[in-house]
Order: sequence, then C-alpha cells, then structure tokens
Amino acid sequence: MKEILDNIHIVLVEPKNAGNIGSVVRAMKNMGLSRLRLVNPVPFRDEVEQRKMGYRSQEIIAAAREFTSLSAALQGISQVFLATAKKGKWKKDFLSPAQAAARIAAGPAEKIALVFGREDKGVTTDESQSANYFIRIPMAGTYPSLNLSQAVMVVTYELYKAVHESGQVDGLPRMAEKRAFERLTENIWNLMKSLELREPENGLFHRSLKRALNRTRWTNADVAVFDRFCKQMRWFAEKRCRPPQEEDK
Repeated sequence: MKEILDNIHIVLVEPKNAGNIGSVVRAMKNMGLSRLRLVNPVPFRDEVEQRKMGYRSQEIIAAAREFTSLSAALQGISQVFLATAKKGKWKKDFLSPAQAAARIAAGPAEKIALVFGREDKGVTTDESQSANYFIRIPMAGTYPSLNLSQAVMVVTYELYKAVHESGQVDGLPRMAEKRAFERLTENIWNLMKSLELREPENGLFHRSLKRALNRTRWTNADVAVFDRFCKQMRWFAEKRCRPPQEEDK
C-alpha cells in the first residue's frame, strides 16, 4: 500500500491562492500522500495563510517541487490522471474518482500524477493532451464547482480507500514514462512533416496523435519499436532508395 501511495504525485497547475495550497497538503497528508509538484504557483512556502491551512503538513511543503510548465512537471511520470469539470472535443471518456482509483490500485507500482488545473479556468487544450485519463467528480446542480482542495480531497480519498481495500496487483507491465511518449510524438510528427504533411503544429492531426499515444499502455520496449519504425522511414525518405542497377543484378 505504501509503495503505491509513495508513487502518487499531486500536480497543481498555477494555483493562485497560498491558502488553497495549504489546504491541499492537509488533504494529502490525511490520505497518506506526500509528493507535491506545482506549476508556476504564487509564493506559498512561508505565507501565513498557507501555514495555517496546512497545519502539521509543512514537511510536504518543504519537499514540494516547482516547475515552469506542466510538461516539465510530468517528467518521470508514467500515467497522468487529469481532474476537470469541463467536457470538450479533446476531453472524453471520463472516469469517476472511484473508477480512476480502482485503475491505479490495480496497476503496477509506477509514478502516477493526479493533475488539478487552475482554480478559475482549469487547464488549456494543449495541457489536456498530456492526460491518459480524465476524472470528473459527479455533482448536483447546473453549474457544479468545487474548491481546489475539495477536489483533491475527493479524489485522494477514493484512491486511499481503493488501495487500502485491494492492495497492489502486479499483473500489468510497467508503462513507459511520459518523456518516452513525448519523444515518440515528436518523432512521428517530424516524420510526417518530412513527408510534406500540410498541417500546422497543434492542428487536428498533431492533437489527435498526442491523444492516441496517451491512451495506450505501452512499455519502453513498445515505444522503442515505433521509434525504430520512424527512424527507418526517415532514412528511406532521405535516401530515396535507388532502383537496382545492372551491376547489382
């Protein structure tokens, strides 16, 4: 149980309130989590409101890591679960917190990120492409909304409960890390551009490619196969294999 929880990283994207960060670490500690990553946060480490809301949880604050982008914050991560209340073309197949927790509890011990977006506007479309799964918390009302720390508490409670009840199952292979998928995405995109794909970066194909790769459960060996394929295709495109000459026959 401890091994799974130690591999869970809470990622907050541009939190705008130090008190919210304190409330998040309090929720994390109650649910056995200790790893916090923040993307461009407001000053928070020594803020009075943060220390008040994060009472007896300052060891999490002390160990928290800060990053300048979500992509950087996800380095070393294998799976990304993004909590969001907004649906859209690039946000489909939502899991409930309980369903997401069950998937995590039933998987191998690999680094997993639970990502929570900005308090006022969530994450951008490009940032959402990093997600393997989307989590949506069921709520009543025509305009449901939770405070950042409330959302973290709901999701992490379900996770703690699922891990506590089921334990760890080692039936699934360890997934490749996010950087391997980012490298493969770039390799495929560069290959398509060399084949004169007439589409801008972050257009329909590029975004669909990111989404498709992030929905897979590939190991490092699986990714390496497609890296090799891209390499061979680039070689062919560059060399334009000449037809056999008479002396070759």
